[in-house]
Amino acid sequence: MTNVAVLMRPWFRSRDYEIPLRVRLGVGALSANQSTLGVCYPYTDRDGFRHITISPFIDEPVLVAAVVVHELIHAILPPEELHGPRFREAARALGFEGRLTQVVPGPDLTAQLQAIVRQVGPYPHRAILAA
Repeated sequence: MTNVAVLMRPWFRSRDYEIPLRVRLGVGALSANQSTLGVCYPYTDRDGFRHITISPFIDEPVLVAAVVVHELIHAILPPEELHGPRFREAARALGFEGRLTQVVPGPDLTAQLQAIVRQVGPYPHRAILAA
């Protein structure tokens, strides 16, 4: 996931957005609600890092990469922005389509994510299966 964020830097920069250097990414329990694919915690830890957590219920690499990008948008914006106008503007500029509370990458972003996934290799997590 960290490699995805690093490799997405040029994509963000080409659209006038800068991914913060102080972001930590991980897989973890968000809730039993499997519809929550990721979270960017709004405040920093003691070391000044924002934290992004990806759902343990997903393991499809392009979807995971798209969730990382969605959450990185949250990381570049002030915590109070949520899915407001600045988020919508950034998400559209970076290639998301549809409802922005969901993760729907458009064709250009999908192609970019597929190329990055091929470059970084297999996602080292297996999805937790629903009962």
